[in-house]
Amino acid sequence: MFKGVPVIQVVGYKNSGKTSLVCRMIEWATSSGVSVSSCKHHGHGGTPDVVEDTDSTFHQKSGAEISGVEGDGMLQLSISKPDWQLDDILAIYSYMKTELVIVEGYKRERYPKIVLLRDQSDHGLLGEIENVMAVIAPFVIEEQKEKIAYFSPDGMKEFEEWYLSWVQSSLKKERGVEDA
Repeated sequence: MFKGVPVIQVVGYKNSGKTSLVCRMIEWATSSGVSVSSCKHHGHGGTPDVVEDTDSTFHQKSGAEISGVEGDGMLQLSISKPDWQLDDILAIYSYMKTELVIVEGYKRERYPKIVLLRDQSDHGLLGEIENVMAVIAPFVIEEQKEKIAYFSPDGMKEFEEWYLSWVQSSLKKERGVEDA
């Protein structure tokens, strides 16, 4: 398991609102002064979109495993590796001195998760994954109420408060600072 930086996952089926929620979580944390990095799993099959006919893609096509381009403080990397694991990706992130990593997708990984359920037909997802901390769903989640925080899609202010509290607590834990 990745060490050194808190990692939280946002999972759910396609069109459940994962990307929208991750964007809000990034905004909330950065507004609180926390540096955030994110990683999204491209779960649609095939490779993510790549801008063709750029110098960095020519480098990659020529055989470079890592191809990067920097401009105006923005560094974009393309890394070709046939067997990426989330921990490999997080190891790269660890060099960036980020304070929090939000992972979108990777349902089968073991990091703390926020699960988005669209309707009752998605409920089975809860039995397929581990380390669920919170669920956002338009219906009440009865099982494990004492272990899992439940939020309605209409309760985003409550979710934001819960999430920021989790972030601060996780940062203190990583820094070895105990609550007084």
